[in-house]
Amino acid sequence: MTTPTERAERAVDTWLQRIRKGPPGPFPHRLVTRAVQAHGSTALPERLRGQLIDAWDWSRSCSLEPGSEEWATAAWLECLTSSLRNAPSYGAYTMTSLFGRWSRLGDFPRRNAQLSALLTADLIRYELRRATHEDHLGERRSRSTAATLLARHLDEDRGWAETTCRPKPEGGSQAIQRCNHLLSAGGRGLPAPLALLVESSLPVATTEPDEPLFIRSVQIMELLAEQAAFHLGEAHRRARAATPEPSSLAMLLHATADSLDRAQHVFRLVSTIDPTQFAAIRAATAGTGALQSTGFARLERCCRGEAGLRPETVAAVGLVTAPTPAPSLSTTLARVTTRLETHDPTAAGHLRLAIQAVNAQWQRWKRTHLGVAKKIIGDVPGTGGTDGVRYLARHLEEPLL
Repeated sequence: MTTPTERAERAVDTWLQRIRKGPPGPFPHRLVTRAVQAHGSTALPERLRGQLIDAWDWSRSCSLEPGSEEWATAAWLECLTSSLRNAPSYGAYTMTSLFGRWSRLGDFPRRNAQLSALLTADLIRYELRRATHEDHLGERRSRSTAATLLARHLDEDRGWAETTCRPKPEGGSQAIQRCNHLLSAGGRGLPAPLALLVESSLPVATTEPDEPLFIRSVQIMELLAEQAAFHLGEAHRRARAATPEPSSLAMLLHATADSLDRAQHVFRLVSTIDPTQFAAIRAATAGTGALQSTGFARLERCCRGEAGLRPETVAAVGLVTAPTPAPSLSTTLARVTTRLETHDPTAAGHLRLAIQAVNAQWQRWKRTHLGVAKKIIGDVPGTGGTDGVRYLARHLEEPLL
């Protein structure tokens, strides 16, 4: 009986041999993913490591159509082999760099929302199935409850559900069925590149059972942060118009609040990660760049301008050279609201409520983040030069807008 590693080595070897004769055909992503899950990327057998680097080296020299299966394979191999090539990064370990490139190939908000919803469905399904094998009753209940609550944010056909028409509370089996429906595109099957992004995007560094949950939750929250940043960027553009339309600004702000609400519910699942396992994951991923959210750091900078810059995080998340909008979105919205007060106080009131909705969800997200950090990390030095939970607590009350 062959092992997952042996099957992956044979399949990749066959793929590499086909290169000499012409297009090699689909890459064996699933077999490689199983081998990575069996060992962790930090402990892959030497032969498979070399094969994957060879595959990446060949794929990066090809001229590929953006968005094609071959393009997705090349970008996936670049992320998967980054640590094997001594070029680790946050975006590669979490594969968020691949997701960002995919989302920007077309209609960004639609592609981003579709991908984040699919990854969320995959996470919910995985965690609900895993909960059935959990020996500790309390842990099983916590995991199942968090997963089923998150499932209420998904529509089995459209992806993310509208806030006003979320599904009713349901059991784990019903939630799994809805996730299966979404992940299979109603039985039609996902396009090959998108299926690759969903099925093979957990490049675990260890064999810790909680690492897939950690990676997937980071991926989803980064995508949600990017979605929120898109809405706020569009709001900033419209707010600077000669005659801003307050209803469209309010709509974009409420969409931002929805993204933050979803991210906060993802964090509830993260709180079920075992602290001992997380310590092992953290040690194994040292050198991949600070495990701090780039998406949420950029979101704060977009909204608060220079006030959103903190020495502890600027270098850690790669924002040193990123442009800072001036005036900030917060300042711009304040000016719009003040002008509206003179001739349309009702519209000004609606805009203020939308701003308050964003800030309320931002506060909920940060409080949940702090609670999760206290539970699974503890009072230890944080990544990127921060002092961990004390750093989070210090900035807890700062609004986004």
